[in-house]
Amino acid sequence: MIRFCPHCCNRAKQEKIHEQNYESVGWGVDDGEEDRYEGTYHIYKCTTCNEILVYHQLFDFQPSLVFPNIDLDDSVPERVAHIYSEAVRVKFISPNSFAVQIRRALEAICLDRDVAEGVLASKLKVLSDRGEIPSNLSGATDILRLVGNLGAHADEIDVHPLQAMAIDDFFKAIVDYVYVSPARIERFNGMLQKHKSNA
Repeated sequence: MIRFCPHCCNRAKQEKIHEQNYESVGWGVDDGEEDRYEGTYHIYKCTTCNEILVYHQLFDFQPSLVFPNIDLDDSVPERVAHIYSEAVRVKFISPNSFAVQIRRALEAICLDRDVAEGVLASKLKVLSDRGEIPSNLSGATDILRLVGNLGAHADEIDVHPLQAMAIDDFFKAIVDYVYVSPARIERFNGMLQKHKSNA
């Protein structure tokens, strides 16, 4: 099959090298009843970079890429996730473009959190002052802003691929704090409430 490879950022042929079927046990969220299900891991090799890609398939659903994982959690707003998806596709082939796209994604987070006025630095400070971004990540947002500016200007300094990797990690930490962790806590509380009502 021909698909996008997050390792080398190329759309290339991927060769299947292994398939692993398994059975596991799950429990229904609504009724708590035990249920068995089947799944398959499909392991491919990118013919361009020779890196490994792992796809997971449940039942007859379409397999989804689980390694390397390039998708943000479903709790992340569609606009933010879309910009990030565009960024990931150029992370290693154009780190400058990646940095600019991540800067755009930060702007989208600010808009989603109803912070529309001012430059990005001041918007991020508002989120930090509100506690929506923790103090130990507020410095990271400043780094993302500065590197995003660097990628957008035509001078002699380019964003290095290692910087792009660090930017990616910082951005995902912010996304996790703002969206993912609160959504998981909400789901967890919902499961506890259902379990209490069924007990």
